[in-house]
Amino acid sequence: MIELLVVIAIIALLLSILLPSLKMAKEHAGRLLCANHLKTIGQALHMFAEQNKDNLPEPYYTETRTGGAATYFMFNVDMTRPIEQRVTSSYNIGPLWTQKYIDVGEIFYCRSNQRTAFSYEAYLGPDNWPGVNPAYVNPDNPNAVRISYSYLPQSSKTRMTVGTRQFPGIAKKLSECHASRSICLDVLQARERMSHRRGGYAGANMLYSDGSVSFRQDSEALSERNYGGDPMNDPELWRTIVQELE
Repeated sequence: MIELLVVIAIIALLLSILLPSLKMAKEHAGRLLCANHLKTIGQALHMFAEQNKDNLPEPYYTETRTGGAATYFMFNVDMTRPIEQRVTSSYNIGPLWTQKYIDVGEIFYCRSNQRTAFSYEAYLGPDNWPGVNPAYVNPDNPNAVRISYSYLPQSSKTRMTVGTRQFPGIAKKLSECHASRSICLDVLQARERMSHRRGGYAGANMLYSDGSVSFRQDSEALSERNYGGDPMNDPELWRTIVQELE
């Protein structure tokens, strides 16, 4: 009996050592897959711009229509229609889907962001996307499909005022985008919905206008540099959250 207890204790000790490493490995794999999804979106945005006189899909976020929600809405849908006619309006990078630049719905979601309203499964998954799952319906906008990436092309040429602060304006053309500010990134809507927050990886994957993707953990990158004046993304808030998650 004593020997059995010793063996059990050793196994428990080994598991306590290995489980954090396994979680970190799983999150690392999810982070890399997420980066690949953003690279695919970047390639599609370049193709879109090439075929539309350098124009980008129009962002829903404007100087008067701010907040994180304005960056991650993708569709409004009518669930009474057949799946191929379900989309009634599209926002942000929605045209990449409706105009067939991307034909796999899962690309618009980070696999690390599960069991939230920003997951692929929340919108009925591969056989029924885009479609709203009643379990995740937002009562303020019950027909909305959200994705786990925010789209906000930031201009290197213009500025906009949100509240009392100034930020880069909205870039309408790919060539106008600010080279050092993201064009699309993981949703940073709230701490509990942050895609990369487990296994020591508190941060966000960010897509830039040249098509490159980098994983950023600094609070400056996770704040107004990417979200305009949304108070959910105040620099001090994100500095605290990132430090907690690390």
